[in-house]
Amino acid sequence: ENRKKMVLDAKLVPWAAALDPNLMTGLPGHITAATGLDALTHAVESYLSKMANANTDAYARAATRLIIKNLPLAYADGSNLAAREAMAMGSFYAGLAFTKANVGYVHAIAHQFGANYHTPHGLANALMLPSVLEYYGDSAADRLAELALECELGDASEPASQLAQKFIDKIWAMNEALGIPKTLETLQSQDIPSISKAALQEAHFNYPVPKYMDASQCQALLHKLLPA
Repeated sequence: ENRKKMVLDAKLVPWAAALDPNLMTGLPGHITAATGLDALTHAVESYLSKMANANTDAYARAATRLIIKNLPLAYADGSNLAAREAMAMGSFYAGLAFTKANVGYVHAIAHQFGANYHTPHGLANALMLPSVLEYYGDSAADRLAELALECELGDASEPASQLAQKFIDKIWAMNEALGIPKTLETLQSQDIPSISKAALQEAHFNYPVPKYMDASQCQALLHKLLPA
């Protein structure tokens, strides 16, 4: 059906999770990058959610800090156990945040890439994250500025808009350093209206985003991902 659906049941929830970095040392670089940026998306989108609270904020900030610092290290050296452990904790904290505060447009669009083109979920999120953050603009500036300070990307004396842009620029730079492409090779221009419609339906039914997006705005973001 070219749809990505959820399977939910209390029986699927584990009693405990063992975060063992030794199990991750063989993970290839491109999967390390995509899954790490997926975790970062969980943290950032939960922090921007209108359902965020003090509890989810604490986990989202910790996750963002850990991932921004350690993902390049784990990508460069997959046997770096300290970086792998930090990434495991960052991913776990981001999970604790987004399962309560929810996600946003990055996930809504990424899910359609997975459904239509079988794009790996982490890669789809990585492609969309900085573009969606730029779309949010002033509506997310204060929150992104807080994340920038958490990650030591600027100084508290700087305007929120400047700090927010530093955070977005950091994600763009990470994407490039981690080999994330700027376009989606499988994306077809004729699919953009239907992808946009499905993404907005998902987002507006489920996700407490900081700023709403209409069909023309969503399609404009998607057109930027078309291969040359």
